[in-house]
Amino acid sequence: MSYSDDRENLKMKPSITRRQFLKEYTAGSLSLAALGCSALPQKLAQQSRNQRQIADYRIYFGDLHNHNEVGYAQGSLGRTFEIAREHLDFFAFTPHGYWHDIGHYENNIENKWLKGFEVTKKRWPEVLEMVSKYDQPGKFVTIAGFEWHSRSLGDYHILFPGLEAEYVRFDDLRQFQQFAKQRGAIMIPHHPANRLGHRGANLKWLDPEVSPVIEIYSEWGNAEHDRAPYPYIRHTEAGRWTQNTLQHFLAQGYRLGVIASTDDHLGYPGAYRKGLAAVLATELTREAIFDALRNRRTYAVTGDRIRLDFRLNGRLMGQELPYTPQRELAVTVTGWEQLDRVEILKNNRVLHRDFPMDRVPTARSWNEPVLLRFEYGWGPWPALGMTRTCDWDINISLKNGVLEDVQTCFQSGPLDETRRDKILERSSSHLRVQSFTALRQQFEDIPTKAVVLKVKGVPDTRVTITLKAPTQVSLSQTFRQLAQSGEMLFTGDFPKESAMLHRLVFYDHYYTSYKVSDTDDGADVNWYYLRVVQANEQLAWSSPIWVEPKARGSA
Repeated sequence: MSYSDDRENLKMKPSITRRQFLKEYTAGSLSLAALGCSALPQKLAQQSRNQRQIADYRIYFGDLHNHNEVGYAQGSLGRTFEIAREHLDFFAFTPHGYWHDIGHYENNIENKWLKGFEVTKKRWPEVLEMVSKYDQPGKFVTIAGFEWHSRSLGDYHILFPGLEAEYVRFDDLRQFQQFAKQRGAIMIPHHPANRLGHRGANLKWLDPEVSPVIEIYSEWGNAEHDRAPYPYIRHTEAGRWTQNTLQHFLAQGYRLGVIASTDDHLGYPGAYRKGLAAVLATELTREAIFDALRNRRTYAVTGDRIRLDFRLNGRLMGQELPYTPQRELAVTVTGWEQLDRVEILKNNRVLHRDFPMDRVPTARSWNEPVLLRFEYGWGPWPALGMTRTCDWDINISLKNGVLEDVQTCFQSGPLDETRRDKILERSSSHLRVQSFTALRQQFEDIPTKAVVLKVKGVPDTRVTITLKAPTQVSLSQTFRQLAQSGEMLFTGDFPKESAMLHRLVFYDHYYTSYKVSDTDDGADVNWYYLRVVQANEQLAWSSPIWVEPKARGSA
């Protein structure tokens, strides 16, 4: 997947057509720049040309924080790596390793953690064996690591740059950080928004040399700010503490890139809606992934694999620029659902909002691929006492259309050691999916899974869904019909399981590209980052870009 700019052919409607009143809340001085035009001063333009070309980087998606029965979670070790290889570019298994300041708690629950740490110690050689076995640079990259708990300093997981990795227990964070430096490892703070003293991040102890990025989203919730979507509601601890959110850290002067990862406890790496890390790397190798992490060429997504290109005066996310009064911010976003809004934030306030979903598709919209989401797994309400696992054998065929890309949306529940979600067959006109669903262990009370197809088609393109399981039924619709309305597929009479072909999403709605100009007097350091909100409530955040203040005494 090339990280390139193909904005030239986009014919855009005005960016803001609704919620016009939001203009008065934007920060700074801005104007939309003509596409293809640059306001870069000559010196900065030369610096930009000296940077590695954007097209040299590719976007890779992975999970850098996941758990199973090695530790105190669930799911077998082998199953975990099988699942990761099926749908991720890279994966770090991070078993629960140690808790240096664990206390004595009600009902002796600390034993759950203590026993889990012993499991990790005993099975660490197996972990390294699996990391080595599944590692295939260029196809699928594995990373060894483990998690370190701390009530007073916050939780970290360490990632090792090679296949040889040591399981160690440190009581002193400074010693742990020195250990990481000596081995070229990276330590990532996670679920930071817990209250300080309750396993929340204590960034006074942060060492940016070994911790260049922070995990702002996982199954715990969203740590961007304390009123952001997806509050902290799991894992016993309280909600989000304002002073331990990303926006507060940035305002305090910390310079951190962002990632997301699942922190899943059912041994399902890359579980949909639980978070993924995206890196901009030159190739799919462990060395290139670590280079991206160290240089903060990273971003976070909650589930859908949204593609981001965010630059300031030609510089990539995660970078720092010397002071310049003129800033040109270039944005390109490709989603997997209708884009509700794409926001540039400056110093934690919205500088500009773009609303792609307000655009009106035309006949020319058929010149670009459309998105077609097939979602399945609705079934008997748990209160009926009919909880069961439903197996799905799904065939999707296209007539007069070409399948260009597919995104899977497989969640972690229900836990099952024998069943697998996977694509069994794929061609330019056909997709076969094997999957299973149940109304138990579902994340956020959503039992469904899905596949999203990117299809080059026309109004007369026909899609046919044929189920071999749970029952033999089918549904056929033209794109002309699906442009107007989604349609349901029922596997039998109430309360049997059901599925849905969603309404088509046109290119006008899932893609946007624009430039915004901003000026600043340089009194203070500025930081900018991009936030994407899809209509299905899936999110993405870029790592920030910083612009230094004007040097004292300069004109």
